[in-house]
This record gives sequence, C-alpha cells and structure tokens, in this order.
Amino acid sequence: MHARALRRALVTLLAATAAATALVPTTATPAAAAGPGQCRGPRGGILAEISPGQRLEPGGRLADKVSRTELVMQTDGNLVLYALGNPGGHNLPLWHSGTWGNPGAYATMQADGNFVVYKQGGGPQTGGGIWHTGTYGTGTTFQPKAYLLEGEFVVEGRGTRGADSQRWSSRTTEQLNQLCSDYETAAHGWSTGSWAQSATVWLVLQQDNNLVMYRKSDGKAIWHSGTYGGSQRVTLQMLYADRGDLTIRNASLNNTGAVRWRTSTGGNADAWALLQDDGNFVVYKRDGGPGKGGALWHTATYNKI
Repeated sequence: MHARALRRALVTLLAATAAATALVPTTATPAAAAGPGQCRGPRGGILAEISPGQRLEPGGRLADKVSRTELVMQTDGNLVLYALGNPGGHNLPLWHSGTWGNPGAYATMQADGNFVVYKQGGGPQTGGGIWHTGTYGTGTTFQPKAYLLEGEFVVEGRGTRGADSQRWSSRTTEQLNQLCSDYETAAHGWSTGSWAQSATVWLVLQQDNNLVMYRKSDGKAIWHSGTYGGSQRVTLQMLYADRGDLTIRNASLNNTGAVRWRTSTGGNADAWALLQDDGNFVVYKRDGGPGKGGALWHTATYNKI
C-alpha cells in the first residue's frame, strides 16, 4: 500500500467510538445479492431520524441497522459516521466533521434547518458552533430533519430549493455488493463516497477517489486501485458499451470521462463483479460465479482476511 494512500485513509484521523445511548430503529438486515440478475435495486429500510430540537450528546449515536452504520457524537468532539464491523471488531469511518479536540461538544438539528456541532456550553443563542451543514433558511415546504438511510447521513433543511442549500449529504451511500454490465444495470455505477460490504471486507470508493478494500477483522487496507487525487469526482462502473470492463473514470453526464483505472476485461458481454465473503473482489463471465469458475480478474485478496 502506497504511503500516501494510507495517510489519506480516515482511519488514522479518528478516535475510538465511545459507549453511548442511542436513537435506534429496529429492522431486519436484508439478504445479500446472490447473482448477476440482482445488481440493481434500493436497499430500503427505516429512517433513523433526528428531529428539530433533538440533540446527540457526547457519546450519543444514531444507528441504521439496515446498512449497519452509526453516526456517533464522540466524546472528543468529532461527529463520525461508521460502517459497523463484526461484533467486538473494527468499525470503519466513512465520514467525519473534523471537530476532534473539543471534548463535550454536541450536535443538534435546529428548527431553522441547520444541523450544527456546538462546543460544550454553546448553542443557538450563545454561539460556539464549530461545524454545520449550511442548510438554514426560512422555507416551509418540508419539515427539517437529519437522518441515516442506506449508509448515508442526510440533512433536509429550510434553504432555498434548487440552490444547494436545501439538502446536505455525507455522500456515503451503501451499494449492493455486485456490479453488472448488462443493459438494465450498467448505468447504475458508484459515485465517489459509495461503499459496499461482504461478511469479511468493506470496499470504499473514497472521497480522495481511491477504491480501497479494508478487512473487517482489524480495519487494515489490503488492496487499492491507486486512483487517489484529482479535483474531479469519479465513478466505478461496468458500462454496457465496455462489455465487461470494470472502470474508474472521471465523472461526466454522458460517461465519457477519462478512464483512470480498469480491469481490462472488455469483450465479455454481461460480465459482472462480486465482492465476496472470502475477501476477494472478482469479475466473472456472464455464466460464471463462486463454485462455477469463469473469473476474468480479481484482487487476489482471498488469503488476506
């Protein structure tokens, strides 16, 4: 692993999660996708929500059990979104507010539509805000709220519609553990910040544009695409026109952005990729799969979990 890529990993920036009370909805974890015909579709679930006037006190957390994520107001003052690992194991930070070093800080959803982290003793009337979503305003179309769903932390505010101030997002949507190149699903790629999981690993298209695999046992990065850097966001996709080639390319409206990384598996119509429970990320021929063979490319991480 390149030292620069490791430095960019959020793991090195964040303190351990504190024990906490929670606002936690109860719901079942959906079954993982099982074949190349299941590369598309929302995960769904129940909103884990913070309404205006509610707070996340130091050590408090908001949990989404569908995607197994938690938003934690750490006692060091950092607000962190974690992908949860196996019980007693490592949790992977997906996003954070960068406000560590402020013990006693808390977060609150305000009636004006802004979600704010305040220093200890601070508040809407006294000041002391150290981070916010900038979604404040006077709009009345929607009731403001903050919530977790499908691995993403979202704030719906009162800002002016259409002016980027109505909605804020951590841009950390959980994706299915498969990508396909058939016509119906090829357009549904990952954007920067997307992630997926298997029983043993996470695969994250990080905000620095690097595609990185972390093992759940200890959070260590065991593979990456080397595509970190650049000011333009990227997409991970198996375009139908590429006929089975898995690519990371600069994001564009018509999918013509420059390719930054590829598996070079083109010429295999309806090929598909799977993040496996054995820790390997594999591109298979149309009729291939675990126990069937037909692998065209893989990360060779099956022995690193």
